[in-house]
Amino acid sequence: MRATSTAAAEERPLDSERSGGTAGGTTPPSVVLLAEDDHAMRELLKSVFTADGYEVVEARDGSELISHLHDLARTPHGRESLAVVISDVRMPRLDGLDVLAALRCAHWYTPVILITAFGDEATHRDAHDFGAVAVLDKPFDLSSLRDLVRQIAA
Repeated sequence: MRATSTAAAEERPLDSERSGGTAGGTTPPSVVLLAEDDHAMRELLKSVFTADGYEVVEARDGSELISHLHDLARTPHGRESLAVVISDVRMPRLDGLDVLAALRCAHWYTPVILITAFGDEATHRDAHDFGAVAVLDKPFDLSSLRDLVRQIAA
């Protein structure tokens, strides 16, 4: 597994928009938005994060992911409930890097973890430039991904 981490996890420029954490009696973010076009991988990750106590919202591609984000933005505390976005890089219609770029252009700073079977240097560099918390090359260690999500959501 090769992972690239960025300072985005530590900075979170719009943390004031996220009321997660336990300070002040608020509850930590509990939603994992998962975009993966491979059904078996999506089901595996969903079962893991559901077992860890997260609500998992699934998307088959980047376009569905954006649609789910719009839905969350329209619900009370929807943005604050989102712990992390986990997205495959190569998907139909809209890929993970395009989604990440769109999020940052919209000033939506929810942490994003990208997963990819095509983790070349350019992909890692682009993900870093757009503020991805990490890029995990498939096959990756599932426990490392779980630990990363726990750390981000805490």
